[in-house]
Amino acid sequence: MNFLSSAVTAIKPRLDDSGIDRLNYYYSTMVIMVLSVTITAKQYVGSPLQCWFTKAWEQYAENYCFVYNTYWVRPDEDVPESVDTRIAQQLIYYQWVPFIMALEAALFYLPVIFWSQVSNKSGLNIENLVRLAVAAEIAEDAGKEKKVNIICTHLEDSVELQHSRSEGASFLRHITKFGQLDGTYVSNVYLLTKILYVINLTGQFFMMNKFLGQNDPYWGIHILSDILTGTDWELSGEFNKKLC
Repeated sequence: MNFLSSAVTAIKPRLDDSGIDRLNYYYSTMVIMVLSVTITAKQYVGSPLQCWFTKAWEQYAENYCFVYNTYWVRPDEDVPESVDTRIAQQLIYYQWVPFIMALEAALFYLPVIFWSQVSNKSGLNIENLVRLAVAAEIAEDAGKEKKVNIICTHLEDSVELQHSRSEGASFLRHITKFGQLDGTYVSNVYLLTKILYVINLTGQFFMMNKFLGQNDPYWGIHILSDILTGTDWELSGEFNKKLC
């Protein structure tokens, strides 16, 4: 719990990004972590399975089913007698949901770690510059001028440093420095961070489809459609009652 508390405390909105960035690395991460903790508490502290069974065997049956997976049968179908058929309909993901969600939360946060670590190599402390700019906007005239001068001085020093580094540098060095010598480093890194967010979102769609055993790239949309139309999940096969 101390680790979880430290992780939640460390995840904070930054000033050197956009609302879309915060939606990815902050809000998505926090929501997934809360859901992961809730499911973990239900599975490993509460009772993830409830069986219709005699009391003496109930706990054993529930523990066995949770460890050795479950399978699904439509309400209007008979329970298959063939073991192979049951294995083919087996659902193996329920035990791993908290861990997969924790992985998802970490993946959502990775791009902002990349941005915070790599952007600092530009020589610009972007977050402090934004904080100063916000403070200058609401400051009195004297304080505003002082803060603006600090920002200008910092930017001038950074530009001069880039020029001094770029003098005599080869074309290959310009390429390998990712624009660090041309004054485009921050823009390049920020664009790459945006691309990482897109890759993460796309990759997680495929990861969840694989994890849930779905071959439908629009599975999430279909779930929302079922909720809006009131489709019975026991008939659709999503989040249904299981047999073991």
